[in-house]
Amino acid sequence: MNIVYATHATSTDNVASIASGHSDPDLAPLGIEQCAERAALWADRTLDVVVASDLLRSRRTAELAFEGRDIPIRIDSRLRECNYGDLNSAPKSEVDAIRATRVTEPYPGGESYEDVATRTRAMLDELAREYPRGTVLLIGHHAQRVALPHLADGVPLDEALAQTIESDWWQPEWEYRYGD
Repeated sequence: MNIVYATHATSTDNVASIASGHSDPDLAPLGIEQCAERAALWADRTLDVVVASDLLRSRRTAELAFEGRDIPIRIDSRLRECNYGDLNSAPKSEVDAIRATRVTEPYPGGESYEDVATRTRAMLDELAREYPRGTVLLIGHHAQRVALPHLADGVPLDEALAQTIESDWWQPEWEYRYGD
């Protein structure tokens, strides 16, 4: 299965340097503009399905970017951001300060990146059975930017997390192959 992966467009929390986690902010005006750019980016791409996180910022990114197109959009909670637990909606700097230590150890009251990989794998396995030679677009969060290189390319989870911490990791989309 071919995977095209993108993070949600800019949210109000992104603008305010808040680490949303499982909280549910909407898109910022900039994010709404970005959805039009993504619609143009994906206009000619052949996709079997779009799967978005159930959190508003991802769901709205999918709805706005694919408005008027005849491509099914599924909403799946397994594409949620990492649950920062007690740090949901905390300043981004507080979450960033301990992020590297959360590969196997959950955030206080939340989950680890290993937990994220487990739920993401379950979703990918289902999609791979349904679209074994297809192309799916996933619209998620930072957590999948960590999980997907691990699940699709075998990058150790701690290395995948470190890559997102140590670099300017954002781009419009990433591509992966998953399954046989």
